[in-house]
Amino acid sequence: MLVGRSTEQAVLEALITTARDGESGALVVRGQAGIGKTALLDHAAAAAEGLRVIRTEGVEFEAELPFAGLHLLLGPVLDHLDAIPARQAAALRGAFGLGPADQGGRFLVGLAVLSVLAELGPLLCVVDDAQWLDRASAEALTFAARRLQREGVILLFGVRDGAGATRLDGLPELPLWGLDRDASATLLSRHGADLAPTVRDRILAESEGNPLALIELHTALTPEQRGGAVQPLSFNLGPLPLPARVQQAFGTQAARLSEDARTFLLVAALEETGDLDIVLRAAATLGTAALDEVERSGLVSPNGTTLSFKHPLVRAAVIQDSPLTTRFAAHRALAEALGPSDRRAWHLAAATTGPDEQVAAELADTAEQAATRAGHAAQAAALERAAELTPDPERRAARLVGAAEAAVLAGDLDRAASIARRAAKSNLDPLPAARLAHVLASVEFERGSLRTAARTLIAGADAIAGTGKSIAMLAEAVRDGYFAGETALAAEAAAKLSAIAPASPIAISLDGLARMMAGDLTEAVPRMRTLTEAALAGQVPGLGERLIAGSMGLLTGDDESAFDVFDRLVSDARDSSQIGMLPNALEHLAITEVFLSRRRDASAHAEEAMRLAESIGHPHRTDHLRCVLAWIAAIAGDEETCRTLAEPAIDRALSSGIVRTAVWGTMAIGLTELSQGRYDRVLDRLETATRATQDRPLGAMNLISLAADQVEAAVRSGQPDRAREPLRRFEQWAVPTQRPWAAGVILRCKALLATDDKQDRLFAEAVAMHEQGGRPFERARTDLLYGEWLRRDQRKAEARSRLRPALETFERMGATPWADRARAELRATGDTSAPLRTESALDKLTPQELQVVRLAARGLSNRDIAAQLFLSPRTIGHHLYKAFPKLGIAGRGELPHLNL
Repeated sequence: MLVGRSTEQAVLEALITTARDGESGALVVRGQAGIGKTALLDHAAAAAEGLRVIRTEGVEFEAELPFAGLHLLLGPVLDHLDAIPARQAAALRGAFGLGPADQGGRFLVGLAVLSVLAELGPLLCVVDDAQWLDRASAEALTFAARRLQREGVILLFGVRDGAGATRLDGLPELPLWGLDRDASATLLSRHGADLAPTVRDRILAESEGNPLALIELHTALTPEQRGGAVQPLSFNLGPLPLPARVQQAFGTQAARLSEDARTFLLVAALEETGDLDIVLRAAATLGTAALDEVERSGLVSPNGTTLSFKHPLVRAAVIQDSPLTTRFAAHRALAEALGPSDRRAWHLAAATTGPDEQVAAELADTAEQAATRAGHAAQAAALERAAELTPDPERRAARLVGAAEAAVLAGDLDRAASIARRAAKSNLDPLPAARLAHVLASVEFERGSLRTAARTLIAGADAIAGTGKSIAMLAEAVRDGYFAGETALAAEAAAKLSAIAPASPIAISLDGLARMMAGDLTEAVPRMRTLTEAALAGQVPGLGERLIAGSMGLLTGDDESAFDVFDRLVSDARDSSQIGMLPNALEHLAITEVFLSRRRDASAHAEEAMRLAESIGHPHRTDHLRCVLAWIAAIAGDEETCRTLAEPAIDRALSSGIVRTAVWGTMAIGLTELSQGRYDRVLDRLETATRATQDRPLGAMNLISLAADQVEAAVRSGQPDRAREPLRRFEQWAVPTQRPWAAGVILRCKALLATDDKQDRLFAEAVAMHEQGGRPFERARTDLLYGEWLRRDQRKAEARSRLRPALETFERMGATPWADRARAELRATGDTSAPLRTESALDKLTPQELQVVRLAARGLSNRDIAAQLFLSPRTIGHHLYKAFPKLGIAGRGELPHLNL
């Protein structure tokens, strides 16, 4: 029975109850060593009646072995792999080395984990010492934890304080603190009833409420000390942190054993998987077989085929207190007992103090195997250690470069930069030097130093000009120059790219992007569309290049072409489970859908993208998607949601120097204020955004979207002079694009600024341009403004002819404040037939429910839908259960007959 943990027990028991009801959740139990994390997790497992329980614990020595922790957790339930989608099952088998490596990436493994856990539900999954999980396992479990919904699955993690950042950061936490005085006294009396009162008081003070300290500190005392006859107490180590004092107590217990037993303990401590057979064989190599004595000590206990330590601090004490030469011998014995394996390579490396190519080669092979399983953190660690053991300077440098590249892929930027600095000290050939430059540029890009990243890429590409690697680096340099607003850098990279591959669509388009930044839009627009046209013709195979192709369409106002590119891209990314690519692709698709007045679709895709970005740890992308969703909410008139999403994201973006996200958030808030008639506030807000970025071409490009709102706000607030600059900026971009909708917006803005005798003609010309197609929302706004002007001019019949189509468009896309405004204007013309606002059945669905019912209407099974949306089949079933009553139907058989 636990002492003093009733509140924490109640939290865990409530989670287990929700699992029985079909809900899912995740919780990280965090605290210092010995604070009682394992005891609480044990309590949860014991209380999980009716739930399947699977559990494992992180192993420090295996923290560099990809998917080691996940394999230990799911090994007993791998027979359920046949129940999940084949692609996911293949990814998981490949991660565990049970089949060929799948190219879907580490996030596909996370999706497979989600599917397996869902199949096992109701389920309690317990992972103790999660701070020692290998990075690949932690990422996969965190991905699953963030996407749990209605599977009846609870994921519990125990994490030690002081372990630094973990991949679990961001999940809900239950912090554990020391027991209060009464609970501490109760626990101590159970385990140290023979202690003298003065000794008991000293232990209560020294333990700081740490249960392990209360149980173990006094075990290091002699009988005289326990009785209080000898002072000071040997466990009082002054300023050392409490876990170190407990560890010293364990060390004192181990020191009382025979030399053979201590050697046996050391072998067991270094074989952290607890495999008893391996421990016995390695110990025999060293001439010791003291299992009985070690077991009698209580520091370890055999459990079938494994050997478990009383506490991880016992293992730490045994290793720390052993002589270095003895540790080397134990590592070599374990390597011999293991035979060829990743763990053997690491034990050999731990026993090697100088250059040794044979050991280095084994580690390099381990790195290669890790790479095939997307274990890039393990790959980086193995190559880095292999480089340290490599005698040949050229080979050592090559391994360091590979380690740095792997660290970037793992997202460990600090490690990548550190390894790259070491590699840069070597005399590198041009190609390894270029690879290293690419690493350094990637680090700078992720840290926000876009200018430095672009310059590094250009310099690195120069040394290997004409190669495929140089083309990729120069393309990234143009991108970095664009995002940095560095016109000269983008132009330099684009010129070098054109010189190498003059006929390449991506080189032509990126040259166009550089020209657009420089203000040469007449030449820029047709060049930028080259890649879009190639993608539409199926001539651009790479997902990344297709994303650029769609973006070129958006930047030149060709929304229809951009939609076609992004729609196919998202579909292909789903089919190939490219989860890392999807948030970016879905974001661009959602933006395009808003421009095409498909607000419901845009909301569904943007929300899905945001959930995915959160799941895979992309905070900047997540914030940008929050601003896209805020913009969608602004169109719908949901000001509270708009501000809740946008304002924190804007603050974070400005502090990080991410102009694009700040502009989108500003645009969203500005639009909601415009719809509410707060024209002075809109104008001030948008002008502030303009001034903050006016020296950056990127900012000017982003602010094109704000121009029409600025013009309307300036005119409405009686300050038309403040409209002329944003109109000039928009016209400079719009004329070369030759998009009818853009020409219509220009004419609308000019009509707002014109005198009465010209307004009628300009509005009429604007409507005529809009009728040629593009951006229905902008057309409806033009119709609304023209209708308002006609009504004020007492031309009520003509006003109604403009206000009715405006109302229909606003209603269709759920633009509530704009529809209300059009309806009020219609009534002012005497048209009492304007319908009251009605809610579509589709508006009752959540964005995720809308996605699910649309896929179900196409005949897809719950399992197929789950694979498409990266959810579990049980969650899909729950969404359908909730959606059917909202749609007024009884089952999925009626879905094909609805207009979805």
